[in-house]
This record gives sequence, C-alpha cells and structure tokens, in this order.
Amino acid sequence: MADPLLNPNQRRRIATHLRLLREDLAEVASWPELARPGEPYAAIRETIAGLLVAVQDLQEALALPVDQGVPLRRRVMATAEVWAISAEDMKARNLGGYGRVHPDLGGVLDGRVDEIARRLRRLAGLASALPER
Repeated sequence: MADPLLNPNQRRRIATHLRLLREDLAEVASWPELARPGEPYAAIRETIAGLLVAVQDLQEALALPVDQGVPLRRRVMATAEVWAISAEDMKARNLGGYGRVHPDLGGVLDGRVDEIARRLRRLAGLASALPER
C-alpha cells in the first residue's frame, strides 16, 4: 500500500479549513443582495458555485472526510490562525497597491496590527486546550 499523502494532523487541518471555507461561501451565497439579476451578481454566484466544486474536488482527491462537524477547538484555532496571517496584509508596507501610503502610517498602524495578530495567535493557543470533541 502506498504511503498516505497526509498524516492525521494534516488531514484534520486541511479538512477543517475546507469545511470552514464551505460554510463561509454558503453564507456569502445566501446574502439576499446576491440574488439580484445581471452582472456582476451572476458572475459572483457562478464563481461561488465553482469554488464549492473545487473544494469538493480537493476533498475527494485527498480522501478527506466530508461534513464531519468541526469541533469548537478547531473552529476557533483555524479562524484565529487565518486572521493572524491575513493581518499582515493590513500593514503599511503592503498598502501601496491601494494608493500612496502616508509616511507616518506605519508608526500608527503596524504595531497595532502586530498586537491584533499576537492576540489572535494567543486565541488559537488557548483554543488548543479545549477538548477535541
């Protein structure tokens, strides 16, 4: 038998993230504003549908469990970790693509963003102490 591509911890991590992504996409798809006719609403609905198919395809390719409830522990950890990583995008040095960055912005923004990311990582760490089920 071939070695599995993922160990049990990797399987849980990817399965959790994909489950949370499916849930978030389902919530976005349920927003009444997206039921409007025409573009860009139809394109957004189609893209969400395609994303859900891609998530399903990945789950099947990796033989991941589908629709197992994600324990609170993993939901909190995954949410905190995703936002901690995303916080980096809010730093002044990463905002140049949105226009000129004020030279003093980093002094006001970056330390606070680091603090939020630090607290998010703490939240993830605290959640790891919750029971698995």
